[in-house]
Amino acid sequence: MAMNVELGKILVIEDNRDSRDILAKLLRMSGYDVMSADDGEAGLAAALKQNPDLIITDIHMPNMNGIEFVQRVRQDQALDKTPVLVVTAFGAHVAREAIDAGADAAAEKPFDFDGFLLTVEELIARKKTPTSRRVEPTA
Repeated sequence: MAMNVELGKILVIEDNRDSRDILAKLLRMSGYDVMSADDGEAGLAAALKQNPDLIITDIHMPNMNGIEFVQRVRQDQALDKTPVLVVTAFGAHVAREAIDAGADAAAEKPFDFDGFLLTVEELIARKKTPTSRRVEPTA
């Protein structure tokens, strides 16, 4: 199946290989061009090199956690306009912390993929036609 770059390039940062592979596969099946990294440091390097339309990152990771990753993205002029969707299994308070750190949206694991995909579509559309930034956390 050819990748539909028109839908957008997504960088998935997740230290759990199974979770990363499943999410990447579902996004590819939905027509996105997906690349991945296994921690925040590798994710930051990949984001700078690949210039994705959206970054999806886990919170709890080695080397650089998701909150620090979001802060670093927001401080980097090359990435500061790139939407960031944070996924977490640690509840609404951690999702809120990620939003406060600069994430555009947060989703709590486990999440409904259809609803998650709508958030992905909305965030990519916002990058292409910027308006307001934040999307409230989804369950």
